[in-house]
Amino acid sequence: MTQSHHLIKVIADMAIFLEFTGENSLNPDAAVEMMEHIAAELQLLKDDEKIRVIDYFAEIAKAYRGDESDFVKALPDTLGLR
Repeated sequence: MTQSHHLIKVIADMAIFLEFTGENSLNPDAAVEMMEHIAAELQLLKDDEKIRVIDYFAEIAKAYRGDESDFVKALPDTLGLR
């Protein structure tokens, strides 16, 4: 795995945490705010960099199961990269 893959996996893990952690453990408004912040930062990437990130999410999604895999596959759209 390359450094870029590791960084995208960290983003995926953070997004999974924010999405799937119950509101008793994590304030839902704070989770939404952080996802919006992550999206805003990633949207600043150049188009060719966005394409690589989209590809990395598709590849990394294979390491997850069920809802988490589907969620990671959808992250490029969720984060506004397409």
